[in-house]
Amino acid sequence: MLRLKRLEIRGFGPFADQQVLEFPDKRGVVVVYGENMRGKTSLLNAIRYAFFGKVLGRGSRERRLHTISNRDLAAAGQYGFSVSLTFHNEDHSYELIRECVPTKLLPENDDDYDQTVMLRRGSSVLGPQEREKVLHTILPPDVSRFFLFDGELLQEYEELLINESNAGRQISEAIERILGVPILKRGRSHLKQLADDADKDAAKEAGKHKETQSLGVALQQATEQKEAHQGELRRLHNELDDLTQKRVEAEQRLQSIQKYAIILEDRDQAVEQLDKASKDEEHLRGDLQRAMSKAWRSLAREPLRAARLAAQHESERELDSLILSLRSRAVDMGRCDTCEQDIPEAVRSRLRASLPKDTVSSTDSRAALSAAMARVGDLNKFQEADNAGEVRQLWKRIGELHLEGVALRDRITDLESALADPEEVRRTKSSYHDISEKIAIVKRGIEETEQKIAEKENGIARLKSRLTTISGVNLKATQLRANILRESANVFSEAVEQYKAELRARVEATASTLFRSMTTETEDYAGLTINEGYGLTIRHRDGRAEEARSAGAEHVVALALMGALQKNAPLRGPIVMDSPFGRLDERHTANVVRTLPEMAQQVVLLVYEAEVGRARMRELLGSALIREYELDRVTSRRTHIRLVK
Repeated sequence: MLRLKRLEIRGFGPFADQQVLEFPDKRGVVVVYGENMRGKTSLLNAIRYAFFGKVLGRGSRERRLHTISNRDLAAAGQYGFSVSLTFHNEDHSYELIRECVPTKLLPENDDDYDQTVMLRRGSSVLGPQEREKVLHTILPPDVSRFFLFDGELLQEYEELLINESNAGRQISEAIERILGVPILKRGRSHLKQLADDADKDAAKEAGKHKETQSLGVALQQATEQKEAHQGELRRLHNELDDLTQKRVEAEQRLQSIQKYAIILEDRDQAVEQLDKASKDEEHLRGDLQRAMSKAWRSLAREPLRAARLAAQHESERELDSLILSLRSRAVDMGRCDTCEQDIPEAVRSRLRASLPKDTVSSTDSRAALSAAMARVGDLNKFQEADNAGEVRQLWKRIGELHLEGVALRDRITDLESALADPEEVRRTKSSYHDISEKIAIVKRGIEETEQKIAEKENGIARLKSRLTTISGVNLKATQLRANILRESANVFSEAVEQYKAELRARVEATASTLFRSMTTETEDYAGLTINEGYGLTIRHRDGRAEEARSAGAEHVVALALMGALQKNAPLRGPIVMDSPFGRLDERHTANVVRTLPEMAQQVVLLVYEAEVGRARMRELLGSALIREYELDRVTSRRTHIRLVK
């Protein structure tokens, strides 16, 4: 069984600096949290790149390696990346290192890179041929979809229910591959070939005797003609497989083109959001400039208060001084300057007694008071304002809008790269039409060739029957061997079909159990029913198939199939899932999370926290949650992996 142990990446997508993920050596779920554009899909692709040297984008299209280099590093003139994957399989530990190194200073396309691969088993480095053979055995490319997948790939499993679907046929063949059926089919073909060889030997033996020579020659010729037709049939099947693969690729391309409108809408929405963010940022910068023109008032606030308080105290002192001066003058002159009346002597005596001893009349008191009052008036005219909080809020919001703009520009770039070229659309449609016509021609050729083979087999059977009545001992022994081999091939063929039926039944039972643990409709749904192509339909408790399946239901069925294949296949390994909850509501998501430990011994879940909160994740998984990582944003183009403790 394949088990991941450690992943190291450098320069890959948003992971500019060397980053590490370590996977505990025990059964359970490792969760990696990361918001959009932080690198979850890049982690999935890093594992895929390590094994197969390719990276998938939207619509399962292979991405150009030149676009994988970290953008920060590329802007600084540093291109290329490396992935190191340590894993365990059967009784061996492996270290797989794959690097993409530029061959020129400023690479422009994939031709400007060299890829180097090293696979170490224990302490031994494997040669190129052995390396590829070992990797192909550990994780065959055509079954990797059952180990490394995202929500988009899960949607393709709906094709298993569509008759004559090329994508569905490929998925069905991949399912049989992971279940170990092809090796049985090869055994059946080998027995048939041995039976054909025995027929040829019988024909040769018959040609040695006078009484059977003519029949032997006829039998030998018929056998050779049958072999020629079989060779042609193999060629036609190979051509059909090749054309079918090309049509699947064209179908996938057309499906991705059908998403053109959605991508275009997303792009236009992102452009609109960027335009609004830019205008908001420009408007806020104007507000900030106006706020900054008054910001000096915040700095002068405390000194101003102190100056105003001092001026008020001074004006009060000057007022007191003026009053005393007026009273002193009234005492000296015997007359009040305010009311212009004479002051009686008795009153003058009382006023003189109330005055401080050093009080003297002064003509400057009025001027001093006037100056003090003017100073208070001038200071009171100053508008006191503390807008430091407003300035801080404006700076913060401008920073947020700037980062939002950077993220939106990156998203627009990604979306525009995913948009289809109209000329490419035309070529793809034309190619799909041509391939479909060729497939129809090849299928007619296969039918005609199979009919010719059947006619030859009937003729051979008649010749063999005639030989039986006149053949000698040696010929009878040869014929007996041919008959035994042919009957053995038929028995083996029936055994293979019976085994496949039993295997489908086991997959159906396991998938039903997993489905019922994930669905929220446990009262209505009895389980799942499987067809010969491994397509699963939901079975209602009344026994009928549930025809109207929602997108969320399809998602749950696909996840149930993935888990069922893991439990029933001889080839087992980790499940690495990238944001698989996009079509699921909160209750289904919770049920799926609870079921994850039952789907495989090692599960790596790449998810953004809004899908399943961290506290909720811990509650749902309990002790099955064996490690958590966080993808921390450093910049819009740079991410660090942090272990959550």
